[in-house]
Amino acid sequence: MIRKVLFTALLICFGMYLPVSADVPNGDFESWPPGNNGNPEFWDSPNELTGGFPFFEITVEQTTDSYSGDYAARLTTKEIAGETIPGILSLGELDINIVNPEQTEFIGVPFENRPAGLTGYYKYSSPAADAGGIGILLTRYDQQKNKKDTIAFALTDLQENNGEFESFSLSLQYLSYHQPDSMNIIILSSASPQPTVNSQLTVDALTLEYVDPPHVDLGGDVDLCLGESHTFDVGFNEGYSYLWKNLETGDVLSDDHILTVYEAGIYQAIVQNEFGLPGFDTVQVFMHETPAVFALEAEGVFCAETPDIDFILGSSEPEVYYSLWKEDTQVSDALEGTGDALVFGSYYQEGLYFVLAEDPDLSCSSHTDTLDISFVPTPAIYSVTGGGAFDPDEGGAEVGLSGSQEDVTYYLYRDDEEVVMEKAGTGEPLTFGFQAEGVYSVEAVSTLAFCPMMMEGEAEVNPVTFVADFEDESFFLYPNPASTHVSVAGLSGTAVIRVILMNETGQLIRSYNVDNESNALALDLTGTPAGVYLVILELTDGRRRMDKLILVP
Repeated sequence: MIRKVLFTALLICFGMYLPVSADVPNGDFESWPPGNNGNPEFWDSPNELTGGFPFFEITVEQTTDSYSGDYAARLTTKEIAGETIPGILSLGELDINIVNPEQTEFIGVPFENRPAGLTGYYKYSSPAADAGGIGILLTRYDQQKNKKDTIAFALTDLQENNGEFESFSLSLQYLSYHQPDSMNIIILSSASPQPTVNSQLTVDALTLEYVDPPHVDLGGDVDLCLGESHTFDVGFNEGYSYLWKNLETGDVLSDDHILTVYEAGIYQAIVQNEFGLPGFDTVQVFMHETPAVFALEAEGVFCAETPDIDFILGSSEPEVYYSLWKEDTQVSDALEGTGDALVFGSYYQEGLYFVLAEDPDLSCSSHTDTLDISFVPTPAIYSVTGGGAFDPDEGGAEVGLSGSQEDVTYYLYRDDEEVVMEKAGTGEPLTFGFQAEGVYSVEAVSTLAFCPMMMEGEAEVNPVTFVADFEDESFFLYPNPASTHVSVAGLSGTAVIRVILMNETGQLIRSYNVDNESNALALDLTGTPAGVYLVILELTDGRRRMDKLILVP
């Protein structure tokens, strides 16, 4: 029964609240206070149970056969009440339960460090193939689960070494990244399945070995804007292991030395060195809303010759600043949001434009969709064709345009005011059909943008009364033929208010008002090509008179 208790020693450990130690309490076994059942200070053994009636046997004792100092601890396997009982020495308090050995408590000492291992010196001798043993256990009490969690442990056999002190070393194997709160060390004179009476283990100079854990520094808390990410890098070392956790969800995120995060959370990096010792750091990532994105529009004149564009942001937020950018260059001052629309103007260059919204307190920004601004060339200039004199019985004269462009609409005006017709450009000359009396002009407007352009020239449509006999109310031109200048004679006292020059097909060449009413005037035809022309005079009494003129070079 007692042996069963002793062999469960390395498996059952519970902590108690004593002063926290960074090393093995009385690990040099120099302190053996009276009244401690022959045990070293801070240590316990079954001596209290076996040293009195009816056994009178102790398995742990003080010895001057030490590695260093004056004393060491000696453990001896003995036969007690017909059973072979190993010597056992436990750090802290040993509370043996005879009736239920599994409930025996091996109570360690409070301990909050993370050593790399345990070292010491020992002698071992045995009459048979036996071996001593030593183990160290670090634990932490889980208040929520109401149980002990193993943080780290190490075990080793101590073999016979011919009566000479020999060093041993145990490397702790860590199972948890939490800090321990208790440490227990258990030493056995017989740890083999077949303990042998008189097996003897002497131990001395127990020391905890410390190795610096990995240094992990994730920096300060991180502020991210919606849609951003942040990459943490703890550095790579050969033989190290890495673990990233989201402490809010408990999820394990990565086993790499790099982690990129895209959302808010509390993140922990755990780096273990080759000894299993971990280093930790925790950082909180905050995710902030970016400023709201509103629609961006462009209004104004998109004509290449006269561009003038305003950019209008549909709305804005107070305490947010908005600036207009052309590609990668800021082209406006930052405007503070008002809660209403914002206008950026005027701009005269083609390119890609967007508005950047920035929150100065959080350094978060967002931007609108990009507007691709391009300008539309004004329509090409063509000449107005047609017009001329017509017999009232014919109903009018044809008016047209010498050419046209697709994506352009052509508007026919009469007397500069009334739009009488519109035609879509075809890439060919246009005809507007026969038009009544009036002076006609054409305006071209691009359908891609309102870019108007007046076409060259006018077509004047005039009803002409052809008179067979010119003797009484006719006039004559001289010289005729002429080259540059022509005089008018024979108007019979009626003044002229307008002169109209047409070619022989009836196309209007020139018309102008006469500033000073006169019944005698001269016409300057400089620059008019040679040919046959009709000269029509409008008189103050509303009549018209016509004569034929021949121009020579």
